[in-house]
Amino acid sequence: MSRRRPPVIAAALVAGAVVIGTTVAVSAEPEQRVVAAATTVGSTDYVALGSSYAAGPGSPRLVDRGCLRAADNYPHRVAAARGLRLTDVSCSSATTANILRTAQRPHAGTPQITAVTATTDLVTITIGGNDLRYIGRVADQVCVHRMAAASLASSRSTPAGCRTGRVPAPEPSAADYVDVEQSMVAIVGAVRARAPRARIIFVDYPPLVDPRAPFCAAVPLTASEIAETTRVHAGLVAATARAARSSGALLAAASTAGAAHTACSSNPWLWGIDTPSAYHLTPAGKAGVARQVLDVLRRAEA
Repeated sequence: MSRRRPPVIAAALVAGAVVIGTTVAVSAEPEQRVVAAATTVGSTDYVALGSSYAAGPGSPRLVDRGCLRAADNYPHRVAAARGLRLTDVSCSSATTANILRTAQRPHAGTPQITAVTATTDLVTITIGGNDLRYIGRVADQVCVHRMAAASLASSRSTPAGCRTGRVPAPEPSAADYVDVEQSMVAIVGAVRARAPRARIIFVDYPPLVDPRAPFCAAVPLTASEIAETTRVHAGLVAATARAARSSGALLAAASTAGAAHTACSSNPWLWGIDTPSAYHLTPAGKAGVARQVLDVLRRAEA
């Protein structure tokens, strides 16, 4: 299989830092390596693991179309701001199993953890939402409403992004949250086995909806569905925090920083319905999450 020569981006403005001479090398495997001009002494190998909230779909600047991985996602922004060599294997729809043991075919030939090596200095992890069907459940609930409205209007067309027969998954059980927490702890163990010196940061999910705003046209759910979405998000955030504490990993709490930036807010970090990537990070959201990671790094180095 042939390899393409890497394009060179003359300059970038990311997270308040101007980076000159950023190079993106595209390999035959679905990963991206970014080498930014160093803004700190020395260089650091950075591996980004995770699902769509790390991959950053919805951007016209995709570096991997299968994974919907974008050049402006938070890992690329962090790498550019700190002058890190980035291997980004985040992939939309990934679960904890796709990091630990199961290749996400056809988009990846190996589990994401294989990108971590003995030279890796930094690893970020955003995962768990797909294990719990967090956003998938919201998408299905919205489609049920839209299909019902189309039926009442005697429309023969299927709403965009929807298909007949979609049934929202049931709300996760207590055991589901325990399972995802244990899988996150296992990911940290797998990272440490491969890269004993690596700094590991869990990056959690900004909230999609505000429970104090029971209806929002951007995320057209019922009051009970908004309450359910809030519970699932809170359970995922809590599981991530417990996994970070028990494993000794760091935590970038995008859930806290993003609380004022739901899809229904005046300055959303998440897209609403009928947008480039519904219920995922906007450019402002990607920048906001990158700031949280950079803040955690600064505090850890202080």
